[in-house]
Amino acid sequence: MLPPFSGQLQIAESGDARALSIDGNNWEIQFRFAANAVNARPDTRNPDQRRGKYTDIASITPAGLVRQPLHPIFDTEIVTLAIEQLSTWISDSSLPYPAIDRFEYWLLDQSEGKPLALLYSCVSAEEIGAPAARPTWMAMPAAQLRIEETEDHHASYVPPVNARLEGLIAERAGPSPRAAWFDRAESVTTEFPPCLISEDWGQEEHDRLCQLYIHRLAPRLLMLQGLAHEDRQRLEQASRENALDVDRFHRLYPEVIDRKLLKVLRVEASLRRSAEPVSS
Repeated sequence: MLPPFSGQLQIAESGDARALSIDGNNWEIQFRFAANAVNARPDTRNPDQRRGKYTDIASITPAGLVRQPLHPIFDTEIVTLAIEQLSTWISDSSLPYPAIDRFEYWLLDQSEGKPLALLYSCVSAEEIGAPAARPTWMAMPAAQLRIEETEDHHASYVPPVNARLEGLIAERAGPSPRAAWFDRAESVTTEFPPCLISEDWGQEEHDRLCQLYIHRLAPRLLMLQGLAHEDRQRLEQASRENALDVDRFHRLYPEVIDRKLLKVLRVEASLRRSAEPVSS
């Protein structure tokens, strides 16, 4: 999910229907609005328009399946069958699904031309569009990813870590930033930052900001497939302070090195949720 990186989306597709989940527990089922509309007139001049856009038709939560009222334009029988097929598939399949994005668009370091920060990714070369006029990396905003700092850094107001790291990466990309597409299946000689942003800064304060951001994002970064053993291990340790996020996303971790730690964090998350006040 880019930009900014916020996790890996699980997608199950069946014909014109699909189910999407960011955590493996909650799913949104969608259907192409025009593809199976009753009495829809196909537009042969515009195949993409003929296929239509997706619209929500149901959701799956730990509590069960919830169907949404269907617009009369839908063929109820076809939509119902699609919901049943996807629901069965999701309940029977193993998570996470294999990652299939292989083309990646990276912001480049101004001085060395190396990958600095991941901007976008896609499945096929046909999805690659024209290069961005001014490629820019974005951090998850502080409103969605709050990053705590030590008391030493609270003496006076400073922008959130997220915003300061954005500025550092923009500065490192230079006044005329460049980006490039890479085919990860073929770019065996290129070195890509495992946590999707460069960790080589050379200045203590810049290193600190980068690591604060990565540590806070760690429960989401653990969804990445193909991480080296040492990278996954350090991200698991970095996730200790964010048990609720670990508990939310752990079903999508392709590998777990310290299962004891994962169990401890999930128990902590359960205790914290049970201690929350219940609104009447």
